[in-house]
Amino acid sequence: MKVVVTGAAGKIGRWSVRVILGAGHEVIASDRILTEESASKNFIQAELRDYGQVCQLLMGSNAVVHLANIPTDVRNTSQAIFENNMLVNFNILEACKDLKIPKLVWASSETVLGYPFVPEQLNYLPLDEEHPNVVKSSYAMAKLLTEYLSGMYYNLTNTQIVALRFANIYEPDEYIKIPVMHWNDQQKDVEKKNAWAYCDVRDAAKACLLAVETSNLGNQVFHITAPDTIMPDLSQDLVNRFFPNVLLKRVIQGYETLMAIDKARKILGYEPQYTWRNVLNTDGTLKALPEDQLALTNI
Repeated sequence: MKVVVTGAAGKIGRWSVRVILGAGHEVIASDRILTEESASKNFIQAELRDYGQVCQLLMGSNAVVHLANIPTDVRNTSQAIFENNMLVNFNILEACKDLKIPKLVWASSETVLGYPFVPEQLNYLPLDEEHPNVVKSSYAMAKLLTEYLSGMYYNLTNTQIVALRFANIYEPDEYIKIPVMHWNDQQKDVEKKNAWAYCDVRDAAKACLLAVETSNLGNQVFHITAPDTIMPDLSQDLVNRFFPNVLLKRVIQGYETLMAIDKARKILGYEPQYTWRNVLNTDGTLKALPEDQLALTNI
């Protein structure tokens, strides 16, 4: 299968290229900036706001993994994020329609659920794909509108369109920062803004591969997170302390993620393999691991 990966110089993009190549597919990697780090020998620098360049990039491909968006951060204005991301996402969907590309996988976000989360706006926990959306930023609005657009394009084309709502992405060597950044009482309160969800970049990349290789999905949205929260506390204890009045949709087990991944497990076969608990003890100290397992981000 010939797969185009946009945003291939980014966090999830670099790893997705490697994982998709490793599965035996041909990968055309693309980004707005040229990178020497890509595992793909076929790297094309392209401006996705230009529809002609998008068509040239995607022509002849069997699937597209679209990861190219401006992230929500302090380096860009709300207007710049919305304008860029909406135009880029529209161009990708339109080109997939015009070129009759049978599979599109694209990166949505947990932010459409109401980031930052507040108890009064949560209908229940764990949060699943059916939970009402409450957008609070231009970034989240662009993601939600693209989910709506995906429905329209699916109705027009009847081709497969899969949105993966990723949680906060961590690379392997970033786990050592977690105790200082997240585990004190103040940060536990701050991090309830996404129900303490996170995702290892390697699992995110595997989810992209699964969505490419699975057929007959139609138009679907999946939550993609780690199997646990980013906190050492039991998940039920976190809920009792920070979301005491929020309805529980089911029993919460152990340290499980509060951004439910049941649907991805059932339909995609997604089973996250990586967690900070493989690297850190619950007191924040490092486990005895080979150094190469803590320094993989430059591969």
